[in-house]
Amino acid sequence: MLEGLEARGDPLEPRLRGDELVEDVRARGAELKAGLKKMAAKFDFIREVRGEGLMIGVDLDVEGAPYVAEALKEGLLINCTHDHILRLLPPFILTAQQVKEGLSKIESVLARTERPAKSAAVPSAPAAALTLAAAR
Repeated sequence: MLEGLEARGDPLEPRLRGDELVEDVRARGAELKAGLKKMAAKFDFIREVRGEGLMIGVDLDVEGAPYVAEALKEGLLINCTHDHILRLLPPFILTAQQVKEGLSKIESVLARTERPAKSAAVPSAPAAALTLAAAR
């Protein structure tokens, strides 16, 4: 399969070798998480940013569906789990420039989307921690 990529001159092929792709994923994930954590200081409805590599969750105090819909209008594909956790799963070939652009779009979405009321479906932080502890 790699021979076929080389024959086409695919610019992504060199990143498929060795640990370079893994290193890129870790670096881009760190950049994305750092940017999202900065946003958490601006938006009090962001409870936590967590994840590993490019698998990132943004835990909200409010329902996440309105943010998912607005993000789609910006060309961002994110989803919402447990009614209040925005899940970001960008492709492994993400560049540093794309991280910056994505963070800018996410910040715009968070700023302009009408903030939904808190829902009973969104557990309080202590209740969520107890649920996680009980599950372990």
